[in-house]
Amino acid sequence: MNPPLPPPLPLPTLDNEEVPRVCNLLRTKTAFGSFTGTDAPPWQAGASTTAVFWCLATMTTAGPDDCYCHPQNCREGRGCFRGEE
Repeated sequence: MNPPLPPPLPLPTLDNEEVPRVCNLLRTKTAFGSFTGTDAPPWQAGASTTAVFWCLATMTTAGPDDCYCHPQNCREGRGCFRGEE
């Protein structure tokens, strides 16, 4: 018989439920829908360990500056960042 599985790790939480501001060109499959009634952080927090992110400018996992696409990277201050227009 297999030993029981450990309890799942808690998801990170955001203070005041703030949604981080990420580049408008950043995409992931979870950006197109959400699970209601869960305590899961928004996709912009980058908390998922399995999500794949891509840039609409390059259509790859790297942005125009050849750095990886991820909510923690694709923020204001990055050269290719595009905010709300």
